[in-house]
Parts: sequence; C-alpha cells; structure tokens
Amino acid sequence: MVGSHPGNGWPSGDEEHIQIMDWDMLEHKLDSQIKISQYQNQDKLKNWAIAFKKITLADGTHYYHGNALVVVVDNELRRGVTSLFHNQLTAGHPGISKTLQLIFLYYWWPNMKAFITEYIQGYATCQMNKVNTYPSHPPLSPITPVENACPFETIAMDFITKLLPSGGYNTILMITDIDCTKASMFLPCKEAIDSEGVTQLYLTHVLPHYGLPKKIISDQDPWFTSHFGKELCRLLDICQNISTAYHPQTDGASERANQSLEQTFGCSAKHNKTTGTPGYL
Repeated sequence: MVGSHPGNGWPSGDEEHIQIMDWDMLEHKLDSQIKISQYQNQDKLKNWAIAFKKITLADGTHYYHGNALVVVVDNELRRGVTSLFHNQLTAGHPGISKTLQLIFLYYWWPNMKAFITEYIQGYATCQMNKVNTYPSHPPLSPITPVENACPFETIAMDFITKLLPSGGYNTILMITDIDCTKASMFLPCKEAIDSEGVTQLYLTHVLPHYGLPKKIISDQDPWFTSHFGKELCRLLDICQNISTAYHPQTDGASERANQSLEQTFGCSAKHNKTTGTPGYL
C-alpha cells in the first residue's frame, strides 16, 4: 500500500494529501505511462540503443535495459518512479544507495544515480527526520608553536577536580608545556584553592626551574578569570589566552593530557581497591 497525491497519481511528500492505493495498480499505471512515452520518443530510444549495448526490444515492442524498463526523457515519470520506491509507507524512505538498488531492478535511464540523489537530498521529510551521520565539523584553529621556544614558555593550565581524597588533596593543577617539550606537571591541591593559591603553586614548583611564562592558555575557570589572575598577568606582562564556550579547541592540549591522567587514575583506583594500596596523590 502506498500514498499518492490526488493530482497525478504519484506518491507525494505532502502528508496532508495522502491517499491509500494498491501497489500493483500504481505500478501498472506507471508502466503504462512509461510505455506510452516510449512510443512518443522512438528516435531517442534508437540512439540510446546504439550508445548503451544493454538496451534491447526485449518483448519486441518496448525497450528494456536488461530486465529494467527504460524511462525516456520525462522528469515527471522519473519522479514517479523514484517516489514509488522511496516515499511509499512500507519502504521507510531508504537512502540513496538503497533506493537506487531497488529502482535498478525494474526501471532504468541514463544518469539515474544523479537524478535519484538530487531527489532524495531535496526531500524535506528525510532531511528533517533522519540523523546526519556526516556532520560538519568546525575548522580547527591550532596554536602555532613558537620557533626555538624554551620549556614552559607557553603553558596550558587546567584542573582535574572531584577526585577521591588522598593525602589531604582532592584536585590536581595540571600545567602543560605547549611549544617545546609537551611535558606536563601535576600538582596536588584542594578544590577550594583560589587564584593566590594557584600563583603560589607555580612560584614553588615551576618558576625556580623554568622562570615566568610568556603565555598562559586556560579555560574559563574562575581561578584564571578572576581579577587577581588577570591583574597578575598584566603586571608580569604575561599574555592570557582564555578559551570561550564555542572554541574549546583552544585548550585542547591540556584537555588531552587531562584525559590521559584520568585514564591512569581509573586503572590505579581499580588496582588500589583490589590491593588496599593507599592514595595516589
């Protein structure tokens, strides 16, 4: 059973005009109109028979491409054929390849793949209801490394929070070198740490070895966006690069290191649970 539009007899995407018709009756009507169109386009079919070796007068009267009835140059008939195999209620609106495969068994015309592709891509019901398995991706905006950069000259900072308490700590401040070594430092702290605390950690663990950074990349954590943090960067002439909600790739290096550390913690937590080994910070 298929839906049809009461103007031309072919299935339609307009759900308000759907009628129920017998599949065999609709297919028979379509075949009859295609055969009539063949009578009206004999010269075109003779030229096609020369160009396409599989086209023959299979029944001595009508042109077939193998076992498939040839549809002459008539877009209305071709739309009727496509809708018959795509729009019908029992077909479930198959994709381009499946629709082409079904039609090819019974009907044929030159460049039918291009016609069917354009038909399905322009069919509103499919576009609104089907899942896009090839979503577009925003262009990446990689941070170009500085040539001959020193270690920890450009750094990314991020926090790993909500960890199980260990040694009095439940958070890790992660500092990643972006340009030179790609190395990371993991400094245990408490989730309640403020901007002053972050500064003290850096002064204690990083500054004695690598000096002040020239650029700090971070997300929008309040530790980095506070007035103290911004003013400190301004006074020390440090460029602060804070990612926005729509450009999280800015902070991608620290997020990747974050993921690796969390995976390690996941394995360690399972091991500690089994062996009873204490803390990991």
